[in-house]
Amino acid sequence: RCGSVRSCRRMSTGDDEDILKRKQERIRRKLEEKEVPSSAFQRMFGFGTMAASMAFQSAGDRFMGNQGGSGAMSDAVAETFTKELCRMRGAALKVGQILSLQDSQNLPPSLAKALEKVRTEANVMPKWQLREVLEKELGENWETKFKEFDMEPFAAASIGQVHQAVALDGRKIAVKIQYPGVADSVDADMANLQRLLQLGQFIPKGLFLDRVINTAKEELAYECDYIREAENQSRFADLLKKFGHTPNSKLNIPEILPDISTSRILSSEWVDGEPVDRLVSDGVSQKLRDSVADRMLSWVIKEVFQFRLVQSDPNWSNFLYDEETDTLNLIDFGATNEYSKEFIDKYLRLVWACAEKDRVKILRTSKEIGFLGGKESPAMISAHIEAAYVMGEPFAADNQPFDFSTFKHSERMAKQGQVFLKERLVPPPKEVYTLHRKLFGAISTCVKLKAKVDCRERLEEALKNPLK
Repeated sequence: RCGSVRSCRRMSTGDDEDILKRKQERIRRKLEEKEVPSSAFQRMFGFGTMAASMAFQSAGDRFMGNQGGSGAMSDAVAETFTKELCRMRGAALKVGQILSLQDSQNLPPSLAKALEKVRTEANVMPKWQLREVLEKELGENWETKFKEFDMEPFAAASIGQVHQAVALDGRKIAVKIQYPGVADSVDADMANLQRLLQLGQFIPKGLFLDRVINTAKEELAYECDYIREAENQSRFADLLKKFGHTPNSKLNIPEILPDISTSRILSSEWVDGEPVDRLVSDGVSQKLRDSVADRMLSWVIKEVFQFRLVQSDPNWSNFLYDEETDTLNLIDFGATNEYSKEFIDKYLRLVWACAEKDRVKILRTSKEIGFLGGKESPAMISAHIEAAYVMGEPFAADNQPFDFSTFKHSERMAKQGQVFLKERLVPPPKEVYTLHRKLFGAISTCVKLKAKVDCRERLEEALKNPLK
């Protein structure tokens, strides 16, 4: 694993070693050390500072004529917002990440651009604060529990940072350490952030910010519980053994080390690999990209429709491809959600209706699930149908294997998204925020890889052995 992308490929020559070192140094320069505001007062003060800075810049922008109409956000204000999210971390940064992954096409352009940074550029704890956390969780003699421990983190995210270490048994491991105060400040952070965004009118009403906030709050509570994450990682590992392996589909989930894990520290086996989105720029062949995309999408489909247990964070860095062993490593199971058979059955009917372009079934199932309330305008109905056709296209029978290299799903969805912002009467069902994000993320990954995958066959395969 390496830097904000979690991992880097193993190198075999001296020149490659130099390239790797330069890559690590370049990434580490992005990880700026700043104390995590851990007390209630510090975090409240942090949000107050953020609000004051944004208000001051907005006033200056209006005076200079650099800001558009009401609710517009200038580049400078968006940059301040993102910078403060990275400093505050925790709930604030989590909302930014959810918006950047799920609704970026419907956000003000300046905000969407700035939020791209929040997925990889969180600040890290200073060394003294890191030691405080380690001592609190593992005891004053925490160093004796590792053979080696690198105090320089190689990755930082919304609620924690990751360090490389060597266990006492000699295994190379990754140690995820939660920022202090994050778990205890979720509710207050969410309330402060919602108030800030609503007062500034930075988020369109059609995005139903309150629903995004509630989803993020629930998701963050899950992610803050590393014991729960360890249990889910083990559950997925068991499912992988039963359903995931085929001769041509190597997948791996790293093992948890419970003796050096707590509710705030999670230690697991180290895995090598490149985030899958890097494979195109790395010059990987079409055949290999197709294979990786096929494995990734097949696993996602099994999660949703077969296991009904979904790791709902579609970040590309959670899928690491190790070319040396031809293995796709799956990591980070904090944002794991479980769904009822009743809901997934309806969701599956909707996916099939989208693939078949069956307008009647799309509308009927959308009402059953809660996408539509029954009193939508003709414009909203039309936009909903068109969006459904777009998302069903990869699974259509006459499109297999589906060529993602020409699939402009984001652009096409964005057109309908503008209608949703104005015409949507009810927010999407709670479950859909995570399910859609996962499926949309998987499709986006296939697009990024310019892959060709028989999506319909993978969906049919998962349905042959559903869990009871």
